[in-house]
Amino acid sequence: MALFDHILACNTHSLEGRRPFQIAGVQVGWVSDDIAERMTRWHEYFDISNESVAFRDNLKDVEARSKALAEAGAAMVVHQALPRNRKELCPVMEKFGDPNLLRIDRAWLESFGVTSYGVHVNGYVETPDGPELWVGIRAKNREGSPGKLDNMVAGGLPVSVSLAENVIKEAAEEASVPEKLAATAKPAGVVTYILSTDRGLRRDMLFVYDLKLPDDFVPENADGEVSGFVRWPARQALRVVDETDEFKFNVNLVIIDFAIRHGLIAPDRPDYAQLVQGLRAWS
Repeated sequence: MALFDHILACNTHSLEGRRPFQIAGVQVGWVSDDIAERMTRWHEYFDISNESVAFRDNLKDVEARSKALAEAGAAMVVHQALPRNRKELCPVMEKFGDPNLLRIDRAWLESFGVTSYGVHVNGYVETPDGPELWVGIRAKNREGSPGKLDNMVAGGLPVSVSLAENVIKEAAEEASVPEKLAATAKPAGVVTYILSTDRGLRRDMLFVYDLKLPDDFVPENADGEVSGFVRWPARQALRVVDETDEFKFNVNLVIIDFAIRHGLIAPDRPDYAQLVQGLRAWS
């Protein structure tokens, strides 16, 4: 695969057969016709029409909406209309930084087409020959992308946790990075994409961080999600992205972004502008 092929693969989607999902007059996602029809059972919670799916006006706050969705969602899990919940709640906002409108289980983000927020950390070592990246190898028992290559640290953003706090938490769990070192990670922008999946619509906003590591640091996984790490020149990681499908699908985009920002992809490359623009399909 060429570099831009990975961007295209993450932005293949269709809104056909989906209805806008609204909260207090604000669209926050997309719901399939099938799930919308199932939700009519809870008419006291949801206003369902051919044009939209919305919470009723009597559910005026986050607590009431979250409780209603949890009840309806649990029943739909029993009927296999929704995936089994993961007991990890994520925020739903009109746009990042706005007040939270709803708490939703992480497993249901795609089913309701709401934005998923996460952090991806490029752990790298600066050398005379250029940056070298620590690359994680996902455990074989992972539900998503088992055995694929990954960033050194990555994770979804749960409710009531800031981005900086999430970087520190995930860095400790996934790579045993000391808190003081993890706190030096530098915000480096966002990567966004929209992808149709078997579950629904995946709308991700990945907050990217660069963490410069000392030469003698060796990451160690603490939560069982990673089976090991390798340290590669960033140019080698980019070549693997360019020539293979070995990295987890969205990590390809994060590595392309790192390569652009660190000068490994030059502006005179014919598809340079296309790559830069494609990494931020929406914002």
